[in-house]
Amino acid sequence: MIERYKDIARGLVVVLWLAAPGSATQAEQPSLTEHSKSTSTTPSAAAPDVVPQAPAVQPTAPAAPRVDAVEINRRVSQEVGYDIHATIDGWKRGLDRLEGELRHPNLRYVELNSFRDELQGVRSEVTALWNALRPRLAAAKAEVDLLDPAPAAGQPPESQQAALRRAELNYNLGLLSEGQSAVNAVNLRIDQLADAVQGIRRKNFTTKLFQRVPGLYSYQTWGDTPEYAPLVAGRVAELMVDWSKNVRDHDEVVHIAIVATLLWLALSLVAWWGRRRLRAWPGEGEPPFWSRASSAAGIVTLRILSVASPIVFLYAAFAATEGLPDAVEWVFYVAAQSSIIVLAVSALVTTVLAPGSARWRLIPASDQAAARLCGLIILLAIVYGLSSLAYVATVQVQAPFALTMVIAFSSSLLTCAIVVAILLTPLGGEREDGLPQLQWPKALRAPIWAAMAAIVVSALVGYLSLSRFLARQLIVTGSILALLYLLLLWIEGFAQSLSDDGSAVGRCLTTRAGLEQRRREQLAVPFGLMLKFLVLALSVPLIMVQWGYAWPDIYDWYRQLFFGFHIANTEVSLAVLFASIIVFGVAYAAARLFQGWLDSRILKPAGVSGGVRDSIRIAVGYVGVAIAALAAFSYAGLNLSSLAIVAGALSVGIGFGLQSIVNNFVSGLILLAERPIKIGDLVVVAGEEGYVRKISIRSTEVETSDRAHVVVPNSYFITEKVKNWTHRNSLRRMAIPVTVDCSADPREAKAILLKVARENPNVVLVPAPSVALEDFGDSLNFKLYVFYDVGKDIGTDLRIAILEALHEAGVRKMAYLAKREPPERCQFDDCGKVDGPAPRLLRSQGSGACRGSRAT
Repeated sequence: MIERYKDIARGLVVVLWLAAPGSATQAEQPSLTEHSKSTSTTPSAAAPDVVPQAPAVQPTAPAAPRVDAVEINRRVSQEVGYDIHATIDGWKRGLDRLEGELRHPNLRYVELNSFRDELQGVRSEVTALWNALRPRLAAAKAEVDLLDPAPAAGQPPESQQAALRRAELNYNLGLLSEGQSAVNAVNLRIDQLADAVQGIRRKNFTTKLFQRVPGLYSYQTWGDTPEYAPLVAGRVAELMVDWSKNVRDHDEVVHIAIVATLLWLALSLVAWWGRRRLRAWPGEGEPPFWSRASSAAGIVTLRILSVASPIVFLYAAFAATEGLPDAVEWVFYVAAQSSIIVLAVSALVTTVLAPGSARWRLIPASDQAAARLCGLIILLAIVYGLSSLAYVATVQVQAPFALTMVIAFSSSLLTCAIVVAILLTPLGGEREDGLPQLQWPKALRAPIWAAMAAIVVSALVGYLSLSRFLARQLIVTGSILALLYLLLLWIEGFAQSLSDDGSAVGRCLTTRAGLEQRRREQLAVPFGLMLKFLVLALSVPLIMVQWGYAWPDIYDWYRQLFFGFHIANTEVSLAVLFASIIVFGVAYAAARLFQGWLDSRILKPAGVSGGVRDSIRIAVGYVGVAIAALAAFSYAGLNLSSLAIVAGALSVGIGFGLQSIVNNFVSGLILLAERPIKIGDLVVVAGEEGYVRKISIRSTEVETSDRAHVVVPNSYFITEKVKNWTHRNSLRRMAIPVTVDCSADPREAKAILLKVARENPNVVLVPAPSVALEDFGDSLNFKLYVFYDVGKDIGTDLRIAILEALHEAGVRKMAYLAKREPPERCQFDDCGKVDGPAPRLLRSQGSGACRGSRAT
């Protein structure tokens, strides 16, 4: 575009110079086309003898070439698939009309929804046009960038063909850029109109919600209710009778009812059979949590399908074949919805609480509490379903407003009473270790109490619409949150099943994929987090719909959240972010596979030594991680030049004294990547031995045996020698020196020590315990080596067991020892023994052992 403006400026300079006085000679010069045909001018026929010297003629810049704008517009429209100007003008006229419609007062929800749908249609068309424009705009910018720079002032002009090419590309780029600006403007205006629609909806909703009902406590309102109830019931019955009389084919209605009944019986039989199969635990004792969670998920699904499918089929068949009137259709719809809600809630709570089978209960509660909660929750669902059906019936048959007031007031207070009873029910169950720690249900108790107080106050004051809305939201939103809680429990159970060999998934991962338990536990963490995020992402729109938000608005927000929203001039997209993470994971896995292939197929057969082989393998691993990171950054659209700027700024900061901070930071990254230590490891570092409790970016926290917390900089773990007792496994070796008399049988002493080690339940048998005879002379010096799990103190127990075993062996070998040395009298004060002969085999070293005998 800048070069185009330069060409236009040169043309203006030429025109001004030709129009100036004394420039007639230059004006009579041939045009650019004529000059291209003849390169010389014809001399004058009559010339004077003395020809005055003509002034020097300045070279003129060529005029800007004329482009065929019509042809370029036609070509661009053909490539894009849209007539850009006509399409954008049509959108503007439609948006102008919608803006005028929104100025009308008393707009109904139906009209606002139609306006919103129309805006969504325009937005879809705008998105389609932008998707078609974007690649053409990028290509046009690339073509313009490939052109050579335009000649500067004083340089020879470029050829006519090159100038025409430059002008056409600039015009094409300007046309596409204009389309981009128009698309952005239309999108902005759509957002403004959508906000206006939502504002009108919110205003109407708020006005209706906070409208106070007069005459709530009048005698006429409550006194006439007994007369109104039979009247409304008669009208509803009359409405249904009129519909049944107008049914075209009664046999078809009977056929639909029979099919629905058969469908219910078949699905109920399947649910009964599935419940018996899913609740069959072949093992001994209580089933693990993952088994209970998975069986509960299957049973709930079967029970809900067995009751919901026939009802939905019955309603859809009647609506499709008989053409229900509006009033009858509303009554049928609410009746079907209420029935499904009551039956689904009943199936859900009876499966989760399992009042008749405590071993399959998902929530820790006593049998009495489970039965009470089941009854109250089912009663709450029945009250909600009946109140909703009664409210719709009174509206459709135009019942007196007093009856509607009484229904709304009574149902709100009754709902609060049932919820209070639910909250005051003590669970009384013991929490199990396998149950996941989900604290947010407990945090909802205070908001629920506040909501019930608001329901009661608003109902007593007369704001019945607000009271009924809050009661409905309390039940519906609470049901969604309860279902969300159960789904999270099921995800936790499924994650636990991945590491359990007793589950089908765990056995499959072990036999088919060859994954160890530790690998399966590591796999369960990201998989569980992904499922939880998916459940939360799907539950939020359901809650937002219940609180008055429209599906199109929610769709727009989610589309912008996952597929791109702008922060200043940067576009952020969660979908691209997740995709880049997947790209990094795939590239990293490919790098690890290549690393293993290189080590097993190239380096090892080639006879490369261990150190060099490890160095090559580690270097290839780091290169693979770097390539995977670059691929992820490139897919996310990050500009790597920005990283270079940041690296330059960091280098300046490092040069001014941030070496130690950066050193610890990089060391922390290396610790997190290589994992030479992890949380829970027993390490010896900086002269301290303790367990790693926290690994941060700058430092690591180690807890010693005396409960002191030592903060160690991360660079110490990289540059210094660190002993990790649990890096590869949790085993630790202990050496116990034992000294016996030289007259003892060494083979028997060795057998006794090995027997003591094997009988200790905390001693690991693989690697097996071993005994070494290190020295002999005046005594036999043995050393017992055992392996045990870190965290268990077995030294004292082993030494006591060794002492007792040697005492017993010495008593049995008294005659044998007496032949070699006269017996002595000894008081075993330290060992708690009475006076008696001193067996030489008792002499051992260690805690609590006799150091020798004292003659009396």
